[in-house]
Amino acid sequence: MKKRTLIIMAALSASALSGQDLQQQADSLSLPTEIRGSKLHIPSVPGAKVSLLGADYEQIISPKGKISPLPTDVPVQVSFTLSKNGQEAVSKDYTITIKGKAIPQNNANPKPRIIPDILSWQGDNGKYTLGSEIILSAPEGPMARNFARELETTTGKKVTLLKPGKKNDKKAHIILSPHMADDLGKEGYRINISKNGIRITAGTETGLFWSTRTLLQMLVQDSSALPCGKILDFPRYQLRGFMLDIARLPFPMEYLKEVVRLMAWYKMNDLHLTINNNYIFHEQYVDEGKDPFKESYAAFRLQSKVKGLTATDLSYTKREFRELIDFARQHGINIVPEFDAPGHALSFTRVRPDLIYKGEMGHAKRRCEMLDAANPETLKFLEGIYDEYLLPQKNKPAVFDGCVMHIGADEFYGGAEHYRSFMDGLLAMVQKKGYTPRVWGSLSAKRGNTPVRSEGVQMNLWSEGWSNAWEAVKAGYDVINTNDGRLYIVPYANYYRADYNHKGLYNNWTPNQMYKQTLPAGHPQLIGSTFAVWNDMIDQKYNGYGAWDIWNTISGTVDVLAQKMWGTATAPTTFEQHRELVAKINHIPGCDPLFRSTITEPLSLKAKRFEKLPAFIRKGSLGPEYHLTMSLEMKASPKNGEEQILLQSPEGTLYAAMKDGTIGFTRSDSMSFSFNCKLPVGKRTKLELIGTMGKTQLLIDGQPAGQATLTRFHKRTEGLMNTFILPLDIVGRHFNGTIYSMDVTPAAPKQ
Repeated sequence: MKKRTLIIMAALSASALSGQDLQQQADSLSLPTEIRGSKLHIPSVPGAKVSLLGADYEQIISPKGKISPLPTDVPVQVSFTLSKNGQEAVSKDYTITIKGKAIPQNNANPKPRIIPDILSWQGDNGKYTLGSEIILSAPEGPMARNFARELETTTGKKVTLLKPGKKNDKKAHIILSPHMADDLGKEGYRINISKNGIRITAGTETGLFWSTRTLLQMLVQDSSALPCGKILDFPRYQLRGFMLDIARLPFPMEYLKEVVRLMAWYKMNDLHLTINNNYIFHEQYVDEGKDPFKESYAAFRLQSKVKGLTATDLSYTKREFRELIDFARQHGINIVPEFDAPGHALSFTRVRPDLIYKGEMGHAKRRCEMLDAANPETLKFLEGIYDEYLLPQKNKPAVFDGCVMHIGADEFYGGAEHYRSFMDGLLAMVQKKGYTPRVWGSLSAKRGNTPVRSEGVQMNLWSEGWSNAWEAVKAGYDVINTNDGRLYIVPYANYYRADYNHKGLYNNWTPNQMYKQTLPAGHPQLIGSTFAVWNDMIDQKYNGYGAWDIWNTISGTVDVLAQKMWGTATAPTTFEQHRELVAKINHIPGCDPLFRSTITEPLSLKAKRFEKLPAFIRKGSLGPEYHLTMSLEMKASPKNGEEQILLQSPEGTLYAAMKDGTIGFTRSDSMSFSFNCKLPVGKRTKLELIGTMGKTQLLIDGQPAGQATLTRFHKRTEGLMNTFILPLDIVGRHFNGTIYSMDVTPAAPKQ
């Protein structure tokens, strides 16, 4: 018995050594560090077959090893597979500089600095100077019209838009020209800046759009002249994304459009939105003797025919969401909606409590949110919901027409075989309806015998324990790096804070790094990366924060990761230089999520303006920082439940009296706050509201009055945030009294 054991051990050792030898060979291939030519020659290894696995810039080195000509030097990472005696090894990344053909000029203009950094710049001499008017030639459509408006905003010059044509192109200062080119891919573009004007070419409208972001960033830095030279640019990864949890924290639709503008500015192209989710810490209610099925917050953000499914605090109509999808596409961005199931599905289980999972499971106190993955009726129920959005309705295109559809499928604590069967069924259903499905990787934690399809399926690799990168790739999934330890943000939590590590991400992270595992940068199944903002801190943990409070968190992560997803493996500048550039170019045309450009000078309105109420002053809204002063008199106490409104706009409402008679406000994210005090009746009163980021203060006749308190979830005031965007469209709607004057002073935001 001992001898046989030794023989087996010896055989295993020899097998391991053989595998190790092949890996060593894969990682010690003989390759040049530079190449001039049109073909990558595959290295040879005696007795082994060597194949090109992929290059991080497929536009430069094709899967067949063909090299596209470049004007300037570009480093490319390539990897190989070695096959020998039925074994296979994947090599490390090898960096090869593809030499450019252009001859550098003396005193040539240096490369323009934009984010993400452009791939190739061939500097010329001199500048192109813009006159008092810009003539733009571009294909008809929303992109051209929007670009013309953005040029006017950025340069302060008049822009005339012309249709393409020889005569018009001769007049034009900027020409956008669709031009098919195999070496540019779907997102690549060329910009040629000469002393006579600017010509932009791209094979797709998306490529043309990205070129306009580059040009606008250059013009933000100097709106009078641009350096002469040639730009060739395309992305390193095809998917560059951001996932936003809009289910647990309500987000106004206009804010989501601001997110689109932000992402587009930095050439990110994948916005993943979670439509349903719920408070996950159900054990808090269980431990208090309460039922989380009734108590825990949950939301499904879309209009639905299913009774009781749509969130009652904030939701989007199907038309609104369809318009968001179209708006995003005009900005080069794909919206990826997610319906999460069988876990995180409290919105669904409340509609169908008979479909709560009944099998054995971990985290038993969280059972209320688990759909029954073992019951075929669950898939039938979900298919009815999917059909509302994936299929055309009454001769109208499907709400999600053309989208990648995310099916969720993370953190299910029930049986593995039940999960695998459910996941495969949901994937099959989505594919049958003509959509590409995406899923949170979980099969490494849910091992079993039930097969789960992988062909044509995208998978977010988010946790090594749930989804092993190499296992997912070998199973056939197209993978997206969404590594929770590096790329998750949970605002105001003490965990998952990628926003605390921007410098580390900029200096050290690359999209092919997932925990301790590294995929080859050019692996054909690694399609890109996304970071994620999860709003876990809702319900009992909610501190009052809103979309505006996390804008800087989102924007400060977008600029860093956009560079790392689009650009070369090595960052082009130091992190400090990167952030200096952000400060210069972060003036995105049409993007003002914090409403800081609405009013830049003090606003003073006297009694005559308010002789007849309501008064429509139509000043929009003003974000923090501001100081509002109103002199007014309430004539009589409001009747029980009667609301009296002082100020209103789409961004919120300031109440002289809420339904309980107290002064307070409601934001466009549906959150309401009361100051727990009332206006004096029959007395001229000075009301002041001082708004800062995170805090809104009320003063009555110069004295602090009340403390803003959330009107839902809980009544605590300690540590509560209450940012309020000041509404300035309508004054005195439903106000029973007199307004003598109103003054608004905007203050410079704190840096």
